[in-house]
Amino acid sequence: MLNFIWDNVFLICVIVYCIGALLWPRIRRGARISHTVATTMINKGKAAIIDIRDQKEYKAGHLLNAIHVPYDSLEERMPRIEKLKSQPVIVVCEDGKRSRTAADLLRKAGFTQVFSLDGGMTGWKTNSLPVTQ
Repeated sequence: MLNFIWDNVFLICVIVYCIGALLWPRIRRGARISHTVATTMINKGKAAIIDIRDQKEYKAGHLLNAIHVPYDSLEERMPRIEKLKSQPVIVVCEDGKRSRTAADLLRKAGFTQVFSLDGGMTGWKTNSLPVTQ
C-alpha cells in the first residue's frame, strides 16, 4: 500500500486538490436559507431579519419587522445588532449575493446562526410572499 502511495504521490495530490477545489465554493458560501424555511422561522418568531439593502430599495418594500442596516454601514452599526448574536438571523439583500458577504461579516463578529436568504427580495417577491412598506 505504501508503495502504491509513494509511486502515485503526484496523482494523489492532484486528486486531493481537485476535491478541495470542488468543495471550497460550497464551504465559502455559507448557510443559505430557502424562502419556505425562512417563512417558517419568521412566523414562529425564531429569527431576526436584517435587511442590508440601501434606503431606496428598503422603502420600496421589505419584510415585516426587518431591521434596516445598509451593507455599506454594517460594520459601524454592529453595536446596534449585537443583541441578536444568540438567535438565528436571516440577512436579506436584493438578489442574495450581498447577503452572503454580510453573513460572513456577522459570523466573524460572533453571530452563531446566520443565514442568507436565497434569491433575496427578488425571489421573495417572485414567490408572492408578503412585503411591507
